[in-house]
Amino acid sequence: MLDNLLALHSGIWTANRLYQPRTHSRPSGHAVLDEKLDGGWPESGVVELQLPCFGIGELRLILPAVARGLKESELTVFAAPPGDLNPLALCQAGLDLEKVIVLDTPASSSLWCVEQAMKSGCCRTAVLWGDALSVTQARRLQLAATENDCLLFMLTHQKSVQGLPVSCRLSLTPTDEGIAVNVVKRRGLPVLPFTVPLASVAPAFTLKSRVSGSDIAHLAAASSDPARPDLTPSNVVPLFR
Repeated sequence: MLDNLLALHSGIWTANRLYQPRTHSRPSGHAVLDEKLDGGWPESGVVELQLPCFGIGELRLILPAVARGLKESELTVFAAPPGDLNPLALCQAGLDLEKVIVLDTPASSSLWCVEQAMKSGCCRTAVLWGDALSVTQARRLQLAATENDCLLFMLTHQKSVQGLPVSCRLSLTPTDEGIAVNVVKRRGLPVLPFTVPLASVAPAFTLKSRVSGSDIAHLAAASSDPARPDLTPSNVVPLFR
């Protein structure tokens, strides 16, 4: 009865209108993350990931979204990575290397290059490593990303100013199961800390326990034979972790 009365009076505000989940988001490739963030990453804008150090599994966390965005654009940019990106691992994650640009430039130049890539309209996803952004830098990148329908992942090991104009800010910590996520800032209701499970980058060679001594060398050689994909480990090359 009350719901019917409220429906007749559109001028009456009710608390259940306080927040409506975002309808447009980019699936992250991780079921837990999609559930906690109402469908995944923001469709556009800057997502800041604060890390205790680089190489805790952050690339495996974001690569599914990067690969998805690359299918709908002409290029993706990795700017100022702290180490060499492994092309085999990028291929394994579903990225077309002909559309991947890796920029090994100083921090100031990387910010400018990423901004221009997003403004070009050819890039739907970019990844930038570096120090914490200033308010001015964050505002420029956020504006370039939102106006050009691009998602920028900013990876930093320094805590930034809490008032930065970014779409989302997560604090990541490595665990035995994967990555512990603390949502510091996002558009929507608060989210309790949670863990995104990540598979081991060095899975056990399950057939090894079934053979002995002299057969191990033969099995190792067979595993590199492209004609025997059943003997090839699924996780060929790790990224940073």
